Amino acid sequence: MNFRKLSHTDDTVSEIGIGVWSLITDWWGADVSKAENVLLKAFNEGVNFFNTADMYGYGKGEEILGKLFETKRDRIVIATKIGYDFYHKKDSLKQSFEVDYLQFALKKSLERLKTDYVDVLMIHNPKMNVILNDDVLEFMKGAKEDGLAKSVGVALGPTLGWGEEGMKAIDRGYESLEYIYNLIEREPGETFLKNGEINHLIRVPHATDVLNEMKWPLSTSEKMHRSLKDNQWVLKAHERTKNLMKFCESKGITLSQLALLFILHERKVTSVFPNVSSEEELKTFLQVEEIEPLNDDDMKFLSDYYKRNYKDLNVESIGETIRYK
Repeated sequence: MNFRKLSHTDDTVSEIGIGVWSLITDWWGADVSKAENVLLKAFNEGVNFFNTADMYGYGKGEEILGKLFETKRDRIVIATKIGYDFYHKKDSLKQSFEVDYLQFALKKSLERLKTDYVDVLMIHNPKMNVILNDDVLEFMKGAKEDGLAKSVGVALGPTLGWGEEGMKAIDRGYESLEYIYNLIEREPGETFLKNGEINHLIRVPHATDVLNEMKWPLSTSEKMHRSLKDNQWVLKAHERTKNLMKFCESKGITLSQLALLFILHERKVTSVFPNVSSEEELKTFLQVEEIEPLNDDDMKFLSDYYKRNYKDLNVESIGETIRYK
């Protein structure tokens, strides 16, 4: 396992981390009963960076990490997120960034994680008014000063197009940014990556499983996370991706591995969190650590491929965010 520096801390983290969300809900097709097995397998294979949120499984994501790693706390790095109030109405996606609520939410997260600190604490999918809120920023800085968090940041979402919000979060002094970045959806990630001072935590590297052939044919079930994406976008992206398979064959790698190699080529990336839903996927993804990195010619090919096949889809993805704003 290769490791990278977690900025603003003394920690190093596995460049491939595990996002708990895809294991403890059925949104990504996982058998949730096997979540513990997958997490322990990842740990035994060298993964030390685990990314969760209080909202994931209404606390279950944090609980499972606390259960498995309480006695190994000094050997793992935890990122979690707060800002969704599921305590008072579980069936809604109500957010709350009042300082009193954030204090309460952080306390409950630490209890579930069975720890007295997290390595990265982020506010979860805030809009611009929250990022500009001085009280929220002071709370986050206070959590760091009090030793409850080593680094504080912003997780952007639920969609792609939060470029202005991400840049403002950096300007305001947040130290970590979690966001979508992949072969198809390169912006606003490439703009964020011009900054070398923050932690870049990359999610959805397989573009809603379009870049993960293990999930083909892609299901359109309303239970799946990709149902939040326009289905025509998924179909177009899938069709335009088929020609990449020849490139993968020439490199002796899978498409899902290519997607991760593309992201890890950028040295400013701190860690990438693929949506793992099985031990088979975990094994395939971690094999990337044994594969020769992409070279400059490979990256040029992928850049040209993006311009020909994906750039308009990237623009469409950014446009999907309007309804959330």
